[in-house]
Amino acid sequence: MQISSAFRQVLPYFPLQLQTALRRIPEEQAVQIQEIRLRIGRNLHIVTQGTERVVTQEGAFASEPADGLRISRQLMDTVFQNLSSHSMHSVLGTVRLGFITVAGGSRAGICGTAVMQQTSLDSLRAVSGINLRIASERIGCADALIQRLGGIQYLGGILLAGPPSSGKTTLLRDIARILGERYRVSLLDERGELAAVSNGVPQYSVGIQTDVFDGYPKAQAISISLRVMSPQYIICDEIGSEAETEAMLQSLHTGTSFIASAHAGSADELYRRPQLRLLFQSGVFHTVVMLHSGAECGAVAAVVPVRQAG
Repeated sequence: MQISSAFRQVLPYFPLQLQTALRRIPEEQAVQIQEIRLRIGRNLHIVTQGTERVVTQEGAFASEPADGLRISRQLMDTVFQNLSSHSMHSVLGTVRLGFITVAGGSRAGICGTAVMQQTSLDSLRAVSGINLRIASERIGCADALIQRLGGIQYLGGILLAGPPSSGKTTLLRDIARILGERYRVSLLDERGELAAVSNGVPQYSVGIQTDVFDGYPKAQAISISLRVMSPQYIICDEIGSEAETEAMLQSLHTGTSFIASAHAGSADELYRRPQLRLLFQSGVFHTVVMLHSGAECGAVAAVVPVRQAG
């Protein structure tokens, strides 16, 4: 498996004090980092193999919190300003949804004090926490799953499921790469994480016959891609809304197969969600692939036929 990480790409978003410490982390450890977490008044943490670790100024992983770097208000504000390119207005649409996508497909989750407009979230102030999820490309990580499913000809109608940070996005990206070498694929990348498109060009390998719908709401992208790109496969992540479900149901009998992901701890949990249950019953998905998290992030825990999911 060929592994590349966007860890080094996100370091310029950090002020010099934090950036220096993070640059000192040895490469063999840096490539395994999944998240960088900042919380006001607390230590800088990284998440690797599902475990949070304190980082020292020397770039080591400390066992005692007192040895770690502390995040001040000034450091937090600087990181947020860098992530938003010093323009809150330019990222307001995604900040309202709780995140900012940055170069290389990494995503910064944001929390703080909400500014409300009547009953809707209008903006955010006093950012108190940032979770920067590091994008990684693992070419070949889908090979074992495809073999387990019987080969590339049996892909389609598959829902990848697992808790957060279980490798769903990375696995979807590699499936797109493999399918896109042979079939027409529409990759729906609403948050810019799957393909990391820059100036119209995917920064990750997603297949020579793959068309990327970058930044489109998934429900609209499904309808548009079917209308204008005649895909054999549609690949997208984190489905489950009513609009997305309706768009998928409208695609039945078009000859297009879906491969998607959803957050869940078990196949039974998926089946209890009304929108997903409807997709199962309608035949959009016939197989659920459950993924491990933590130290076994990205590994297949179980392959469950939909008839057994409930």
